Amino acid sequence: MSVYTKISEEEIISHLKKYLIGDFVNLSGIADGIENTNYALITTRDNYIFTIFENIDKNSIEQYLLFMNHLHNQGLMCPKVEKTNNGKLFEIIHDKPSAIIQKLKGKSLQQTSNHNCELVGNLLGEFHNYSNKFKTKINNTRNFEWRKKSSIKLSNYISQHESNLITNALSIQAEFEGQNLPKGIIHADLFRDNVLFDKKEISGMIDFYYSCYDFLLYDLAVTINDWCCDVNGEIIQKKANVCIKSYNLKRKITEDEKLFWGHALVSAALRFYLSRLLDLHFPKIGEMTHIKDPKVFENILKNRIKNKDKFQL
Repeated sequence: MSVYTKISEEEIISHLKKYLIGDFVNLSGIADGIENTNYALITTRDNYIFTIFENIDKNSIEQYLLFMNHLHNQGLMCPKVEKTNNGKLFEIIHDKPSAIIQKLKGKSLQQTSNHNCELVGNLLGEFHNYSNKFKTKINNTRNFEWRKKSSIKLSNYISQHESNLITNALSIQAEFEGQNLPKGIIHADLFRDNVLFDKKEISGMIDFYYSCYDFLLYDLAVTINDWCCDVNGEIIQKKANVCIKSYNLKRKITEDEKLFWGHALVSAALRFYLSRLLDLHFPKIGEMTHIKDPKVFENILKNRIKNKDKFQL
């Protein structure tokens, strides 16, 4: 993630007086992700992630942080959000909400194995079972309306080919939206960089700031599109099979869901294709900004549309 908001040593020392997590030792920017400013924070007590929310207002951020602590308290491998001396989950710094969050052990994967995919399927199934107990319906900030508006916003910046691809995907999304399929609070962004591994086992699940109330099947599709995909955008079926089987042991996929698996895969590909196109054509200014290549998800989206009726659960 890029560092959009710079924090001085004096500012963080002052900020830490609002918490009981030890004295300041070090603060360094983290160059991963896109949306928020993240720092690695070390105190005399422990290691933390200090996050400044660039695009989430203070009226919305608490629901995400409450959700994270709900998952942590349920026993999922989710980091705990530290509370202030006054019991608050976030504090304002530079006129933006910020939170101090437990830093989990482990690192994300660059490449995945069948075993990794099996573990993440199990994790996602457990997550859906735990998240089902969280009764607040968090709105989807990347919903169908956002996708249509994004298409319009991009219309003067993309090729006819890209525009046609998005239009085709939006029609499939519209069919998917009309289905009465199981819903709940989903992660909505369970890419490899949001799962940590330590000694070949999952040690944590992170980045819940796109979590929302939506189709559970869509969440599985987001995961498959990243964890079980080759460099050409095609699904590696062995990886997908073990991921789906493992997930299914935790949360049984319904017969109705099976009918719309192809739709879910298209929907998941479209969401990230649009995001990457927006980041490319409307970049944010940050100290360490990096933009992910839209072509990766263009290839995935083409494949999912072409094979929509062939994919099976």
